Amino acid sequence: MAGPLTFLRPFRHGAVRSILLLESAPIDLTLRVAERLQEIFPESIIELVVREDDRDAVAPNTFTKVHVVRWEDRVEVVRRLRRRPYDAVVVPTSDRGSEYLRTLAMLLRARAILVFNERMDWFPLHAIRLGTLAYHLTGQRGTGALLRWIMARTIFAPPAIAILVATTLRLEMRAWWRRMSGATCRHA
Repeated sequence: MAGPLTFLRPFRHGAVRSILLLESAPIDLTLRVAERLQEIFPESIIELVVREDDRDAVAPNTFTKVHVVRWEDRVEVVRRLRRRPYDAVVVPTSDRGSEYLRTLAMLLRARAILVFNERMDWFPLHAIRLGTLAYHLTGQRGTGALLRWIMARTIFAPPAIAILVATTLRLEMRAWWRRMSGATCRHA
């Protein structure tokens, strides 16, 4: 998990040499953020984490390294990315995109987490800016909204999905059983 100092220490623009960009928004927005990062931090090495579906959209030799991720390999991806500390992890935000990759920034070792929106406005994630982050992610101000958003996606969503799938399977099986029972009764 990101250390508490990530959210407390001041952001030093000149100290950024290694950047990890997460495809937490649609690929076109992520690539626009990459161009903006090259303008803001021209001397920095930029690595990209991209979803497997979008790897063909990334031009060759654009990034120092491209990490292609699949949902099934998410635990291994976190382990691999945690081995190397980054000066900044960049999170594009949008109402579309991968929430898994959005929360990945909190699990990595980084000196700073930078958040970009669709208008290319950006800010370093800092303890005094949690309300701004909450607004970007949830549309509501306040750290309570941010905590509810994180809890809903990491704690409550997996069991809720499991219950919905189990309920749907139960209903489908009951319907199938009734169809099969009705078909056998008619043939008898």
